[in-house]
Amino acid sequence: MKKVQLWLLKSVFFIAQIFPVRWMGALGAGLGRLLFYILKRIRLITIANLTRVYPEKSRAWRTHMAKASFAEAARTAFELPHVFRGSKKFLLSRIEIEGEDELKQALAEEKGVFIVAAHHSNWELEALAFSMLGYASTTIYHPMKNQAVDAYMMQCRTRFGGKLQSRHDGLRWLPRALKDNQLIGVMIDQHMSTGIQVPFLGHLANTTALPASYIQRKPTPVIAITLDRMGSDFRFKLHLKKVAMPALGDDKAVNTYHMMQTIGDAFAPTIHARPELWLWLHRRWYILEQEEKIAKVVYGTP
Repeated sequence: MKKVQLWLLKSVFFIAQIFPVRWMGALGAGLGRLLFYILKRIRLITIANLTRVYPEKSRAWRTHMAKASFAEAARTAFELPHVFRGSKKFLLSRIEIEGEDELKQALAEEKGVFIVAAHHSNWELEALAFSMLGYASTTIYHPMKNQAVDAYMMQCRTRFGGKLQSRHDGLRWLPRALKDNQLIGVMIDQHMSTGIQVPFLGHLANTTALPASYIQRKPTPVIAITLDRMGSDFRFKLHLKKVAMPALGDDKAVNTYHMMQTIGDAFAPTIHARPELWLWLHRRWYILEQEEKIAKVVYGTP
């Protein structure tokens, strides 16, 4: 079964790449709008997330934005064959870069750089951008259960020279990578059961403690990146902005909290500007959901 899944994935990627990427994106967006009505559980998660962050907005606005988020997620998925099989020249021709000087200045310190990112717009293209530009990079990722598919996806994600490290493999490799002045990619908008609770878009969410826990031992620059889709086409603008860390005190836990909150806050303006580009479909505020369920059972709160 695992080999069949891999064969199907490769076949879909091969066939899909025959068609123009704008066609695939449009097809994906249309399917995403349809899936909004079919996938009830994910639809409810999406609307609940939007309601949490935008309680002042109308129900019609949140429903519209949820549908648009489904469309964007599916558009991104249908663009993947071109992202993973397209040439470097083609992909770079679709990306404008803003703020690369800040990255070069950070690398000039020769301490390595933490690149923090979120599931915003086409994040797979965003991850490939740095290796396409010639930067040595390692990204922490979550392996797939199907090892054959995971190996193929790793091949796609590293085809321009970037590296991947499973988040299950520990961090013994990290000091050496930073000493070699590499970029270390970290997604900061996923629920992490072993993370710390810090506000994200104004609400507590379990978040990775990297890079804050490491920076307290060895100061390392942090660059926040976002990839904005230009209109609805396969054209993007990559923004790079150095994150100014808050002053550190004596309490390491408090320092980590404030640093990760600062990193999370760096993404808020971009997400609020075009909410549909962020992945509202996942349970970012899972810990709050559980607390609210308990409160409803114990206290009967709505």
